[in-house]
Amino acid sequence: IGELINIYRDGEMDIHPEFQRVFRWSKSQKTRLIESIMLNIPIPSIFVSQNDEGVWDVIDGVQRLSTIFQFVGIFKDETNKSFDPLVLQKTDYLPSFEGMMWQNPNDASKSFTKEQQLAFKRARIDVIIVKKESDPNTKYELFERLNTGGSKLSDQEVRNCLMIMTNRDFYSFLNSLSKNEDFNNCIVITDRKEDEQFKLELILRLLIAVKMDLGQASNYNDLKELLDKEM
Repeated sequence: IGELINIYRDGEMDIHPEFQRVFRWSKSQKTRLIESIMLNIPIPSIFVSQNDEGVWDVIDGVQRLSTIFQFVGIFKDETNKSFDPLVLQKTDYLPSFEGMMWQNPNDASKSFTKEQQLAFKRARIDVIIVKKESDPNTKYELFERLNTGGSKLSDQEVRNCLMIMTNRDFYSFLNSLSKNEDFNNCIVITDRKEDEQFKLELILRLLIAVKMDLGQASNYNDLKELLDKEM
């Protein structure tokens, strides 16, 4: 973990902080991860894709890594603003975790000791480096298949993650359209659909319908495949 912290701090890992809006880990889930590390419980492997410059693009493990980096106080959002450090909750096996931080500036008794910090940084997480793939479709398939943990993502949430990884400007463009006042007055959807990014899917459907030859729609097995490939 100490080496992963150094790699992230040196800018050699792209962890996509925008995913924080997609992956819905609660504070209790984050605390359980830290607890598992301190109890030496094996953590699932992290999958990364290495680009031409050698920078790691995190394909699977965003939430695990962002939790670790937030806990040690180095995690930043897409605007380079630091996240508030993670404050742990009480757990069944480590009740003393309640209110603990990596380093509490106001209360040393609520900070990890030097021994605990070293144990944390020396804990092991396997990293699988996937061969560089330039084809976005391959990257999408890999991301979708690996995305088995945490909260189940909707089809559009998976597409959003792919857009952020391959064309952040396009994602920002769609996201800005979804905030259009006239569009929002016309489209009334449930809170659940809103959380699942359904508005972005509706906009994507419109753009694809305008751009593609609709006579080719029969080449796809279903709407999901059409949206995935045409996007």
